[in-house]
Amino acid sequence: MINNTINNDIDKLYNLFEVKLEFIADNLLMSKTNNNENVLINVQAVIEKVFIISAMKLSNDNISKAAKLLGINRNTLSKKLKEIKTSTNI
Repeated sequence: MINNTINNDIDKLYNLFEVKLEFIADNLLMSKTNNNENVLINVQAVIEKVFIISAMKLSNDNISKAAKLLGINRNTLSKKLKEIKTSTNI
């Protein structure tokens, strides 16, 4: 019973995320000023960064735990963290 409740809550979160993301996508695409701009790649990078930062917070900066939360390899996460730090000058 508890698992069903948790799964329903997770489904609701995914649905909410999809609705909000659709709204954002519509606005980004309508305001696109440069035809050479690759909106999809830019949005994917932002979403990836947000999820990585969130996973690191939830895992108290433990890369192995954060990688498990994200469902990716620890080495991949380490590489992506370096990219984030380089791009944001942290």
